[in-house]
Order: sequence, then structure tokens, then C-alpha cells
Amino acid sequence: MPRAISVGRLDINSEGLLLLTNDGALARQLELPSQGWVRRYRVRVFGTVTQAALDTLAKGVTIGGVRYEPATAELERTKGANAWATISLKEGKNREVKRLMEHLGLKVSRLIRVSFGPFHLGHLPEGAVDEIPGKVWREQLGITKKTKRPGQRDKN
Repeated sequence: MPRAISVGRLDINSEGLLLLTNDGALARQLELPSQGWVRRYRVRVFGTVTQAALDTLAKGVTIGGVRYEPATAELERTKGANAWATISLKEGKNREVKRLMEHLGLKVSRLIRVSFGPFHLGHLPEGAVDEIPGKVWREQLGITKKTKRPGQRDKN
């Protein structure tokens, strides 16, 4: 397999969808917040949480002098002191979901990225790899044979 570059990152305590490419310019383009691609996570938290508390993230928050852009969060279910929520964000700063949850007084016990833009984890088994055909990449990025990606060189 050629050199693989991850699009975005998952830290050691996270799991889920990880896109890989051998095109550094493409990886950079996909992870830029200006592209507007939504990253969606399922998060299990320990602590008392309400939908109203999660809704406060929709305005964006500043934590420790760092500004986090708006995120949407939906409470899925609660059981005892644990709850599952789905969080969607466009920025993807380092440990952003964990910091947002800590801001609400919650401790993250599991974090799973379920989608990155139009690409979804679906029912792919743990540890499995599935290639995204070039045609699908081009369609999702709006690339035609006549247009070039930023940073792409002419072949002549």
C-alpha cells in the first residue's frame, strides 16, 4: 500500500470512520473547516445531561480562551448516569467533542466518528477497510475531468 495520509484524526481514545488517501493536497482540502463538511460523532457521556444543555452548543462557546464554533447535539437516550448523544460540527479542533462535553460538566466515556461529510461508517465491521471509488470522490468534491483540485498540477 502506498503512503497513506489520514483526513482529520482520531485520538487514541476515539474510534470510527477514518478516511485515508495518498494525496496530501486532497487530505488538506477535505479537512479545512471552510469546506463546510460536517463531522458527526456518537458520544457516550457520564453525568446528568439534558437536551436544553446540549442546545447551548448551537451558539458556539469559548473554553479556556479557545473559541469553538456552533455544534448541534441531539440527546439519543439516557440510562442511569450514562447518556448517548450525536454531535455534529464543522471545525474538528483537537479533542473538540471532549472539551465541549466537559464544558457541560460531562465526562466522555466513548467517542465514535460515524461520518465525515458525505462518507458514513455504516455497518463496516471494526478494523475493516473499504475503498471509495475515484468517481465517488470526484462527484462529492465537484471535480470534473476539466477542473483541477487546488494544488493539483497539470499533467503536461
